[in-house]
Amino acid sequence: MTVALTPALLFLLQALVLIAGPFLLWRLAGARHIAPMVVIQILFGIALGPSLLGRAAPELWSTLFAPSALAPLSGLSLLAVLFFAFLTGLHLDPAEFRGRGKAFATVSISSMAVPTILGTALGWWLAGTFPGMAGPRATPGVFAAGFGICVGVTALPVLGAILREMGLLGDRIGRMALGYAAVNDALLWLFITGVLAWATADGGWAMLWVALLGLAYVAVTVLMVRPLLERLFDRVAPTGEIGDTAVVVTCAALLTSATVTELIGLHYILGAFVAGTAMPRRFAAAILERLEHFATLILLPFFFTLTGLKVTLDLSDPAQWAVFGLASAVTLVGKMAGTAIPARLTGESWSDALRLGALMPCKGLMEVIVLTILLEAGVLSPACFSAMVLMAVAVTALTQPSVRLMERLAPRREGAGQMGLRMF
Repeated sequence: MTVALTPALLFLLQALVLIAGPFLLWRLAGARHIAPMVVIQILFGIALGPSLLGRAAPELWSTLFAPSALAPLSGLSLLAVLFFAFLTGLHLDPAEFRGRGKAFATVSISSMAVPTILGTALGWWLAGTFPGMAGPRATPGVFAAGFGICVGVTALPVLGAILREMGLLGDRIGRMALGYAAVNDALLWLFITGVLAWATADGGWAMLWVALLGLAYVAVTVLMVRPLLERLFDRVAPTGEIGDTAVVVTCAALLTSATVTELIGLHYILGAFVAGTAMPRRFAAAILERLEHFATLILLPFFFTLTGLKVTLDLSDPAQWAVFGLASAVTLVGKMAGTAIPARLTGESWSDALRLGALMPCKGLMEVIVLTILLEAGVLSPACFSAMVLMAVAVTALTQPSVRLMERLAPRREGAGQMGLRMF
């Protein structure tokens, strides 16, 4: 008997594979001892794409995961990345940056600036050497700037998950790394805003106008929207518990912010991130508890699948593998040098400085989101996007073994003092 593959049945099969598959690999197959779940999810999405499943079982792939079969998933994918950007902003507490001292500011800024500058230089060279890596709307300068940002990314939520798995979340070094990653995330969205304005504007004045609108929106959010949300949450969640009304208010704020930034000419993901930073901080933990697990475990696999379908690996293309190898090397070297050296100069032991440097290359989903933004904006070509997704997977997977290696090379300092940073 032949079973008719109705649209509803196709969707249910896709959802079952995408949600359960990566989790079972990570939890039951022992992969959690090798790599964080986000790495398994990204690899799982790539494996379902045209480069692997599409070649190994073309008929099965065309039935389940061909672009036409995935059209119903595009809305879920958009919601997934919106919620992830929102939750990232919710993790970011601006109060954490106050009173940290010059040492914290120096290392946190350097850990983003050094790899970004090195990545920009590499991107400029790649634009001339492999012009096919640049997107259709990118000048050499725009491509170099976007490429540099991709190299400089550190993913705060994924780093927190890795520290939790390694038992370092309560460690002084772990909390310092989270603080540096938070600053990295804040700088990342500023840089991305500038590059998008540069890439999407028709001229210098248009770019300036988009940038000014973006800054004006952030100012309105800080000065007007945040106090309004404070008063609103005091009414809908007076006990601090996030009920149904508070969830709807949260989602409405998220979608409204994303709509505004999309109308301005920036990316909707930027609006989602800004909405996360604007939520009342005393409700942040309750909102995270209500939304984070559903967003990361249920919605994000749909985003990974569509991302995997965009990854086309060409084993015969030397340019793609050159970008992967050079970007990985510059990321590891730039993050290590930009973190460990200033950390040592500001008083950390070599042991702690090297461990901090080994933690900062972690990229995870944040890198994939940035790459997707730049691909859609025409800054990166599909070939460059594919190479950089692989780079993100590689350097994130190397985070845990790199930290263990640094611990062996430089014995851990005894009696390290505790630093009063709040856990993210």
